[in-house]
Amino acid sequence: MSASREKQNRQGATYAQRRNNKAEEKSNRMHKVYIVVGVILAILAIALLVWDNGFFQKRTTAVTIDGENFTPATVQYYYHSAMLTTQRYAQMGVNTGFDSTKDPKDQIQDENTGTTWYDYFLNQAIDQLTQVTMVNHAAQKEGYTLPAEGQAYVESAMKSTEQSARANNYSSLESFLRTNYGAYMTEKVYKDILTAQTTANYYAQDHQNNLTYSDEELETYYQENKNALDTFNYSVFTVQASIETTKTDEEGNSVDLTDEEKQAAFDTAKAQAQATAQEIQNKLAAGSDAADLSEEYSEQLYSSSVHQSQMGSSFSSSSYADWLYDAARQAGETTIVENDQSDSYVYNYYVVQIDSRTRDEAATADVRHILISAGSNPTDEQFAQAEEKAQSLLDSWKSGSADEESFAVLAVENTADSGSQENGGLYTGVSPYSGFIADFTNWCLDSSRQPGDTGLVKNTGSSTQGWHIMYFVGWNDPAWKVTAKSTLASEATQEWYSGLYADVEAERGSGIQYVK
Repeated sequence: MSASREKQNRQGATYAQRRNNKAEEKSNRMHKVYIVVGVILAILAIALLVWDNGFFQKRTTAVTIDGENFTPATVQYYYHSAMLTTQRYAQMGVNTGFDSTKDPKDQIQDENTGTTWYDYFLNQAIDQLTQVTMVNHAAQKEGYTLPAEGQAYVESAMKSTEQSARANNYSSLESFLRTNYGAYMTEKVYKDILTAQTTANYYAQDHQNNLTYSDEELETYYQENKNALDTFNYSVFTVQASIETTKTDEEGNSVDLTDEEKQAAFDTAKAQAQATAQEIQNKLAAGSDAADLSEEYSEQLYSSSVHQSQMGSSFSSSSYADWLYDAARQAGETTIVENDQSDSYVYNYYVVQIDSRTRDEAATADVRHILISAGSNPTDEQFAQAEEKAQSLLDSWKSGSADEESFAVLAVENTADSGSQENGGLYTGVSPYSGFIADFTNWCLDSSRQPGDTGLVKNTGSSTQGWHIMYFVGWNDPAWKVTAKSTLASEATQEWYSGLYADVEAERGSGIQYVK
């Protein structure tokens, strides 16, 4: 091979090697690019998945109140509560104008301002959250902590929610919460909300309970509100005129009466009712006892209440209230008060007799109770089972610390009375006018009662029947004074509330967009 040929071959080999090296370098660079792109795509996929799961959204700040940040989940809870309140009004027949089948953002709540229902619910939610927050902040500054019965109430509420989740076949509590309170709700956030609300309620109630008033202040209030605070003993007979607005024709069909026929029938019914009312009034004036007349005229009366004792506030809206309130009334006086009902062709005649009017100075009672339900229409066996459970709970409590605080916790955990569950079964100022069943009232007002007394009382007179486990807290002021204190303290507490949050402005953050 010639030298030039060999040189050419070497040059060709060198060129080919360089070309192969470049190709390999290019391949390596592309491989690295693919790796980087793959990593970026993987990161994007993860980020998208995390976004879809609400990882970032649920951590944003929807509202800031007095320096405290709240996530969309918390605001969503209050938003849902505001919407649910409106829906309940609609179910009660109140025409709110809100259509729950449509998006709240697409419905105008206020034509004058252009406010949508979404805006309205969101404003309500933030207002409510502001109130709860500011009360909690006041509690924190005072070093207030939720008492044992309050903590028990939160735990009881959580258990109740878990039971609802299971009863409605949800796979978990988290699933139930997300369905009902939005995609960002968690069990922890939900419990934090319940704790905040309960703490605010307890702290506000304690604030109100600690307000005091002098005898002079209470007497002044009484003098200005005698009609509401005095006790009236009286009887009332209701004679009602009403008619059927249809009749049966010769062929057995139901047909509407003509307007003329309706009016004629109604005039006749009114005349008969008025005559009956006049008879009763005449006999009362002549000295007949109201109880005897109630029995004598039972078939002609719409209703009757004889020799009942009521505080004036309990019948303030009655047609005969002004007559009873008149300071000139004398014991034994009678009257007939007429009242045209809102229903067509219904007219009432009230025969009223006053027995006495006094300021009742008898002590009232503070008690705690636990209602063990036997059902709405229980059998003897169901009553026996409820009594056995009540006795078992009472015996178990007695074997422990057996104090008021532990009884309150027991009430939160076991009572069927939702109206007193949160405050540990407490009722204050129990009097003959409180509206409890007779056996409950009689146990409370037994003059031999001492603080710490316990017992069982059978309940056969309310929608939920069963047995009450009773705990006597102590004697309280007369009913008029309890009412006066409660009213004054309630008004003062409302002013205190307003002072806490009136000038507080909630700052909306980027997370507010996730509330819907």
